[in-house]
Amino acid sequence: MSHYRTFPQEGGLTAFVVDRPGRVLTLSAQWRIYDALVPVTTRSFGADMTPYWAQRSKEGYLERLAEFVLIASPEGRMIGWTGFHVLPYDRRTLVYLDSTGMVPEQQSRGVMRKVMRERIHEAVLPACRPDLPVYLTARSESPVFYRLMRGLLQEEHHVLHPHPSLPVPEDVADSALDMATWLGQGAILDRTTLAIRGAYDGLDELYGELPTTGDADLDKLFRGQLGPLDAYLLAGRVR
Repeated sequence: MSHYRTFPQEGGLTAFVVDRPGRVLTLSAQWRIYDALVPVTTRSFGADMTPYWAQRSKEGYLERLAEFVLIASPEGRMIGWTGFHVLPYDRRTLVYLDSTGMVPEQQSRGVMRKVMRERIHEAVLPACRPDLPVYLTARSESPVFYRLMRGLLQEEHHVLHPHPSLPVPEDVADSALDMATWLGQGAILDRTTLAIRGAYDGLDELYGELPTTGDADLDKLFRGQLGPLDAYLLAGRVR
């Protein structure tokens, strides 16, 4: 893989960052990444993710990203990944976190949170229009990812929605609808709860075993409201 920058991480890990991968990576390089993503994602989610990446590659996952981040072990093996889209609208900019994960033995060590925070606050936000608010968004059925994403907002007055005890503000609901529409799922988004029913209807399941956090309110928000193929459109103002 060429056209990348490297950022050393704790434990001998390395983050490889590719800007606009659809423009700088050859098709063969993109397919090598997809091939490497299948086993890593399968380990991360505990379910066979071959159908998932077959579909995402057809959709042009790498081609549409503003930035792709690959995290490698000291031996050079892929152990994690994430990617971002930056979508400018008239009234706001949406940053969409698209497909993120780490192999189980590297989860909960803070590496992914650190990498994502650095990329968002040091690379993505400075490139967004300074006169418009920026909303961080993602589609997920995992309370573990929700907790990670909540930590990316940083400012106390920037709240991630849906929230266990707070209603969804109108500006956040509007941002979520814009994002769901971009994903082709605007018609099935519930603006009140930000739930997308049948978000993963192309899969048998996304997780082999549904994750929990130990936070009773947060786990209830997910496990009490979502079915196995449903998700939330997570959204919160980051600037």
